[in-house]
Amino acid sequence: MNKWLVILMLSLGASLPAQAIEEDESHEGDETTISTKDKDKETKSPILRMVEMRLDEYVVPARMISIPLPGRTRTLQEILDRFDDWADDDRVGGVMLNIGNVRLSLPDVQELRGGIERLKDAGKQVCAFLNGGGPPAYLLACAADEIAIAPTGNVVIPGIGSLFPFMKGYFQMVGLEFEVIAAGQYKYPGFLDSREPGPAFHEEYSAILDGWIDDYYDMIAYHRGLSREKVAEAVDVALLAAPEAQQRGLVDVLAYYDEYRERVLRREKMKRYRGYDSNLSQINSLQDFVGLITDKLREDQEARRAVGPKIAVLHARGPIIDLSLGSAFSSMVICRDDFTKVVDSLRKNKSIKAVVMRVDSPGGSAYASDIIWQHLRRLAEAKPLVVSMGTVAGSGGYYIACPADRIFAQPTTITGSIGVLSIFQSAWSMYNRMDYELVEMKRGQRSTLGSPHRNLSKKDHKFIQDFIDDFYDIFISRVAQSRRMPAEEVDKIAQGRIYTGRQALELGLVDELGGLADAIEAAREMANIPPSAELKILHYPRPSSLGELFESFSSIGVSQVIDTFARGTTAAPPLRNPFRLTARWLAGRGWLSRLVLQSTDAPHGMHLSQRRPAAKKHLVSCYAYDVRNKRAIRRQRRATRPLQPPSIATASPDTGNPLRYFIA
Repeated sequence: MNKWLVILMLSLGASLPAQAIEEDESHEGDETTISTKDKDKETKSPILRMVEMRLDEYVVPARMISIPLPGRTRTLQEILDRFDDWADDDRVGGVMLNIGNVRLSLPDVQELRGGIERLKDAGKQVCAFLNGGGPPAYLLACAADEIAIAPTGNVVIPGIGSLFPFMKGYFQMVGLEFEVIAAGQYKYPGFLDSREPGPAFHEEYSAILDGWIDDYYDMIAYHRGLSREKVAEAVDVALLAAPEAQQRGLVDVLAYYDEYRERVLRREKMKRYRGYDSNLSQINSLQDFVGLITDKLREDQEARRAVGPKIAVLHARGPIIDLSLGSAFSSMVICRDDFTKVVDSLRKNKSIKAVVMRVDSPGGSAYASDIIWQHLRRLAEAKPLVVSMGTVAGSGGYYIACPADRIFAQPTTITGSIGVLSIFQSAWSMYNRMDYELVEMKRGQRSTLGSPHRNLSKKDHKFIQDFIDDFYDIFISRVAQSRRMPAEEVDKIAQGRIYTGRQALELGLVDELGGLADAIEAAREMANIPPSAELKILHYPRPSSLGELFESFSSIGVSQVIDTFARGTTAAPPLRNPFRLTARWLAGRGWLSRLVLQSTDAPHGMHLSQRRPAAKKHLVSCYAYDVRNKRAIRRQRRATRPLQPPSIATASPDTGNPLRYFIA
């Protein structure tokens, strides 16, 4: 236990000072903080309040560990809850959003835009100051009533582009080969076992990018009152200086933030208030830190014991795995046994009138997905179950959504991927080059099935293909039963193909387009909860206690503990290198990255770098998809042969292009 305390204290020592300084700097000027707890204690004033909130890289879809840590990092759900509180607060007359380098996917941006729309519907004035950032920041600002930018600022809207690596040549060069066995012609694009994309790849991904760019244009054109043609012209320019952006109608005001804020306060006759306080300035010891977390956990427990109708929001986020890592990691992975326990508790809880499951999962273990499906089916028989899809709900993520009575998805959600995939690695060529002599001794014909020392035999290949096809048929039957469609029709639109939420609606794979708030309202209607009733929204899995946190940490190594805790307290973790994961890791987990490169408009972008120069030269190839001309462009450059795979730097695993997710 002492070892874990030391680790925790070291992590806190590294993260708290910077956060405390940030808090101290944010208290400048005559301002106070709106506290929900103290809302009723304050004397009413006839002067309305203009609440400020900064949205930047510290807004994340979810924390890496499920514990209410204080600090600058805020989850998407916390921001939405704050928006809803302000919408119901008669003292708040407007909201000023200081939007910086937001690192959110398109569906998450649409979710936040929905929260801004609810503020405007409640009669609140919403102003946005574009303080840097890329396309997500601007798309978010477009939902406001007015957009301001500094005279020296710029608007970055380069459109949507992705790079797709086809690495068969590289892996052959180092002596590795991959055999992909799939049910569904679209299930695997061929990144490991192909040198170039095939027709199915072009058909699938061109449709995805076409759908995304349409919504991209619409999000700008609708709120800015511009035609799609004008928006397309601006997107082709990509980087626009502030005066040009104003001339094109993309922004309204050119002013620095302080000047713009004072101008709005005078114009609207409001008083300035801060809308967020993390209380880190009051923390001076580990005991204070633990006490603050304990208070938040106690508040959550009291909310669950409160009387009145409740709707549970069940968050299913991350890959679906067969391991049990404990409640501390419930915000980043879906552990089969841990998740089903929560589902069963919701089914038995009579105070929970309906359940909304928020799915943000690329899939994973087929067996775990089916077990979760079974428990969710029982839940749906006991009370209304509605699914809200986030950034991605593909493969196993769609599988577990099937028992729902209604399915909501954002227009840019990635869903579908109804198929099954298995990947086998062969390293016999590498062993041969290294002059290894491997002696095989076995009892049982398939006792070494999947071993990397040889390729699959035709007999073994057929055996695995039949095994996968059997589960694919089960998958098809689950979807057919849920969507009330003939299995033959489901098979035509399945085949492992991914769709946007809008495309899925046209095909009947989802019921409506909308966000989490729309799904909650639908669940309320299905549960016959009157609008006049005070509805309580509870989020599950519940936050982890400190004891459960240490229990979960005990199942992984010390280095992972430090890394996980650091990623839980900050939204800007060190860049990860997915290609440092070995081929054995990819094959052994049973889930493979559909796209390991970030979008070219991601905050950190991407780059290729070579390691350890060797004597030979070779070509590095990748494919860039041109949205306008609908064609793939092959890029090649002469480079020194690496002894390791190319290093591909991406942003945080919680940000950027939804196509980055792993699909099983």
